Amino acid sequence: MLLNLSILNFIIFEKIFLDFTDGFNVFTGETGAGKSMIIDSLNLLLGGKSNKGFVRKDCDKATVQGSFYIEENSPLLPILAEQGIGTEDGTIIITRDVMDNGRSTARVNDVLINISFLKVIARYLLDIHGQYEQQSILDSGEHILILDKMCGSELKGILESYQSLYKDYLGLKNEISSLEKSNRDKNARMDFLAFQINEINSAKLKPGEEESLFGEYNILSNLNDIKMNVFQAAGYFTNENRSITDMLSEALKAIKKVSHYDEAIKGFESAMELIIDSTQELSFDLIDYANEKELDDERLLFLEQRLEAINHIKRKYNMEIADLLHHRDNAVSELELLKNIESRISSLKTRLKSVETDLASLAKDLHGIRNNKAAIIEKEIEKQLHSLNMKEARFSISTTDTPSFNELGRDSILFMISTNPGMDLMPLDKILSGGEVSRIMLAIKSIINEIDDIPTMIFDEIDTGISGKTAHMVGEKIKKISATHQVICVTHSPQIASAAHTHFVIEKLTDGQKTYSSVTRLGYEDRIREVARLLSSLDITEISMKNAEEMVRANEK
Repeated sequence: MLLNLSILNFIIFEKIFLDFTDGFNVFTGETGAGKSMIIDSLNLLLGGKSNKGFVRKDCDKATVQGSFYIEENSPLLPILAEQGIGTEDGTIIITRDVMDNGRSTARVNDVLINISFLKVIARYLLDIHGQYEQQSILDSGEHILILDKMCGSELKGILESYQSLYKDYLGLKNEISSLEKSNRDKNARMDFLAFQINEINSAKLKPGEEESLFGEYNILSNLNDIKMNVFQAAGYFTNENRSITDMLSEALKAIKKVSHYDEAIKGFESAMELIIDSTQELSFDLIDYANEKELDDERLLFLEQRLEAINHIKRKYNMEIADLLHHRDNAVSELELLKNIESRISSLKTRLKSVETDLASLAKDLHGIRNNKAAIIEKEIEKQLHSLNMKEARFSISTTDTPSFNELGRDSILFMISTNPGMDLMPLDKILSGGEVSRIMLAIKSIINEIDDIPTMIFDEIDTGISGKTAHMVGEKIKKISATHQVICVTHSPQIASAAHTHFVIEKLTDGQKTYSSVTRLGYEDRIREVARLLSSLDITEISMKNAEEMVRANEK
């Protein structure tokens, strides 16, 4: 569950710290005070998209930090352990920083993590029900996902097996399709591959050959210049008038005259003798090198032609030698495949039929579970709707077996409802009002609550389109959920607010220089006053205060 939440420089919040309780936590406040920004901050904390607009004006970054208690048997623990993240007294601290350029970082217990991993964590911590999810109930494409969640673990294992096999199925279909396309153009493709293989083989390319040939060509094509300069260098060592060797010999004589005075000078003498010996050897090597090098016109012509042939095939294929050889090997493999392509296609089709048989069996199992569960869930949802002041509502889940496989099986799921006696069952998007959509979603959440192990549920303005007795029933329903799950709710409804165990109020304030929102946890008297404000569309009256107190006391029983 969520223990506390710290928000710093986030939109209109300058600095707030909230301690949550288990049970039912509620946020109220004037329109525009920042209630939904609490939900925005939680969305961000658990992997939502960052935005530079989250950073409060004139600040460098926004920070949202939450502390969560993790149960000892939570499946989240091994997932965290894989990342080297442990818990301290059963808690983890998640921190999300957003910079003023929109970039963000995320940490768990000061371990830097990526956002995709943060989203994985979120599925084990919070279930946020907001305006977008509320509208998703009207999308028939979402109905199968909702039904599957209500089916629980009985469906989960079979669906995972099905989806693993479905990936193999798609892979086989794609491979067969690709091979059949290749088979249609097989003859032309085989001729083309054979030509490329022959052309590259004819070039007799070898790794490292080009570099070796170019080095030799560079020497032969510049041999006259090389010999002239090497002979010139050697001349400095052998000049009859005054060579380098002669000068070094004279220097050695001078050193020898005084070397007996100091051991250090003896060291100079030894070093100089080595230099003279090395100089003489170098002069001989230079002369030998220049004398040995002879211009071979035939060899030079061969090198020019060979290098041109290599460059020609490189330019034609726009590849280096290593890539050309790899391309040739791939062409050989593809040619061999094309020679046996009919056999390969036949083998894959046989395998595909086996996979289709297994898929059909698993899809049938999925259909059976969904169909059986749907009959039970229909009655459960009707029961929940009746308790939410939709007393004449009838609810139906249509489970149709379709001919084509998809990633969820072969079922088409459609939720249908009748809200008044004598009215035919119709798709939800045809007849539901905003308030009825809210109640449908709450009914579904109430059922999921019984099988879901997510510790915290968040409702953002679940009271849309409802008031009075219906709002009271919704408050009672959320309070019942809070017996097994921590609930955090943003609401405008006095009936829902009065049902909470912990009440926070959000207020927008200004000091003349800047505007900011504050969050206060209310005591008993202040809570009654806030419920009275929600009851009164204008000023708080003695009657509204009395009604508010009665509502709060009634919910405390």
